Amino acid sequence: MKIKYLKFKNWLIASIASMLGLNLVSCDKMFAVEYGEPYAKFEVKGKVTDPEGNPIAGIEVGLNEWNLTTTSQDGKYSLKSNYFPESEYTFNVAFNDVDSTENGLFKNDTLSVTVRLSELTGGSGWYEGSVTKTVDVTLERLED
Repeated sequence: MKIKYLKFKNWLIASIASMLGLNLVSCDKMFAVEYGEPYAKFEVKGKVTDPEGNPIAGIEVGLNEWNLTTTSQDGKYSLKSNYFPESEYTFNVAFNDVDSTENGLFKNDTLSVTVRLSELTGGSGWYEGSVTKTVDVTLERLED
């Protein structure tokens, strides 16, 4: 009987909290903008090339292992997201060759990018502005 009471109590608390718009699950600041908190928009874009300077298509590019895209035929990519501004935030941009041998074989690489509050432009009120970072990378070939 006590277990049924506790389950009902937990269900009731969760139901009331959800009706009030409260989130009982913590989330990473990079995933969503909470109501009433400042936020900024950022974009990471660039080009992926081989050691000879040729663009590489089909390279998977991701921010902190989420927000994935794939490079186009000209080796370019662009990722956009929102984040909560702090004095600075560092995130990883991962470049992974996931298409087997279609574009050749390349070593995966990860670069760190830091966004600082001082780099944000165009903000007002809760919207702190935006910033664009260009991250070009040259991937090394894997030996056959």
